[in-house]
Amino acid sequence: MSPLPGKLREMENQLKVLNNELLAKDQKILALEELVQTLQEQQQQQEQQQQHQGDSASLKRQEELETQCIQLQRQVGEMERFLSDYGLQWVGEPMDQEDSEGKEGGESDERDWMTAKKFWKPGDSVVPPEVDFDRLLASLQDLSELVVEGESQVTPVPGGAQLRTLEPIPLKLYRNGIIMFDGPFRPFYDPTTQRCLRDILDGFFPSELQRLYPDGVPFKVSDLRNQIFPEDGLGPFPGEGRVVGRKMRKATDRVEDPTGSRMTAEKFLNRLPKCVIRQGEVIDIRGPIRDTLQNCCPLPGRIQETIVETPALTSERRRSLESPSMPVPLHTMLRIKSENGEQAFLLMMQPEDTVGDVRKLLAKARGMDLATFEIFSTFPPTVYKDDTVTLKAAGLAPSATLLLRAPRVKASLSNPGPGPHPGPGSQS
Repeated sequence: MSPLPGKLREMENQLKVLNNELLAKDQKILALEELVQTLQEQQQQQEQQQQHQGDSASLKRQEELETQCIQLQRQVGEMERFLSDYGLQWVGEPMDQEDSEGKEGGESDERDWMTAKKFWKPGDSVVPPEVDFDRLLASLQDLSELVVEGESQVTPVPGGAQLRTLEPIPLKLYRNGIIMFDGPFRPFYDPTTQRCLRDILDGFFPSELQRLYPDGVPFKVSDLRNQIFPEDGLGPFPGEGRVVGRKMRKATDRVEDPTGSRMTAEKFLNRLPKCVIRQGEVIDIRGPIRDTLQNCCPLPGRIQETIVETPALTSERRRSLESPSMPVPLHTMLRIKSENGEQAFLLMMQPEDTVGDVRKLLAKARGMDLATFEIFSTFPPTVYKDDTVTLKAAGLAPSATLLLRAPRVKASLSNPGPGPHPGPGSQS
C-alpha cells in the first residue's frame, strides 16, 4: 500500500499536463479559425475589386471602341467625299464571295464564274477559271461602240488641259489570261484581272481605267484564245540569234537616232510607254517623269481649283463642328472646268438643288452674267439649259464632271442635220 499514493500523485501531475496541452491546442485552433476567416474576407474583397476593375476596363474598352467607330465613320465619310470630288464612288467587294466559302461542294454546277459573276479566290484551286470568250468579246465590242474612235477629248495635263485624240487600247485575249497595253501578262486567276473582266461583263468600262479615261475608251481586241501565254517567267534569249542568210540583232542593242540631233524632253517622253498596269492599277509613266523634267523644260502652271461657297457646304461645316457623330448626309459633288481649261470650280450641292442654282453660284463666283456661259457634259453629250431640273433628275448625282463654254447659236431651219457635237473639241 505504500507505493499507491506516489503513483496517484504522478498520475495527477500527468493529467494536469495533458489538460494544459489541450487548452493550448484549443487556443491555437481558435486563432487559426480567426485567421482563416480573415483571409476569406480579404479574398472576397479582392475578388470584388477585381470584378469592379474588370467592369471598369470593359466599360472603358467599350467607350474606346465606340470612339474608334465614330472616327472610322468620319474617316470613311471624308474618303467618300474625296472620291466624289474626282467623280469616283467606292463599290467594294461583293458579299457573296465571303458567303460562298461556307457552302458545301454540292454546288459545283454553279462554279461558272463568268455566268454567275462569282470569281475564283486564291486558295480555292490551282486551275484557272473558265472564261466565256464569246460573251467577253461581245461586251468589249459593245463598250467600244459607245466611244467614237478618233474623237478628241479633254485630257488633264500638268498646268492645264489639252485635246487628245482617243486611241483604242490594245487588248490580247489568251486562253489563260490577257495583256492590256504593252503588258505585263495578267492571268485569269489574278483577282485584279477578275475585277477587270467583271466590270466588262457587267457592261461598264474597267474601273482601273477610270482615272485616265473617265469618259470611256475603245478597245482593239486580238482574239488569241487558242494560244497559251507562257508563264514561266523566262525572258528573251540574251545571246545572238542566227537564222539562214542573216544575223539577228540582240535585244540589248541600242537604237541610235538617225538624225544625230540631241534628244529633246518631248522626244524622250514619247519613247516611254504611256502607262503600265501593276496589280490592277494603271500607273502613269510619263506624268511623273514630265514633272521631274519640269526644271529643265518648264511647263505651264497647274489647274487652279476654286471651292465655291454653297449652302450645302456651309451646312456640312456646321454639322461637322456641332455634331460630328451624326451620319453624313448625301451630297452631290460637281467639278466644273472653265472655258479655257485653266480653272476648275468645286461645288457641294444637294441632290434636290436645280441646274439654275448651280448657274447662279457659278455666275456669282466668277463675277459674270448668267447669259455668258452654258454648262455641258461630254459623255453623254448633254447641254443643261433647263434651270428647273434637279441635279438628281439630270443624272448628276452623286458626282459629275462638267465643262463650261460660250452659248452656241442654234442651227438654222434650212439645215436639218445634227447640230455641233457638244464635246470638248468644240469648247471655246
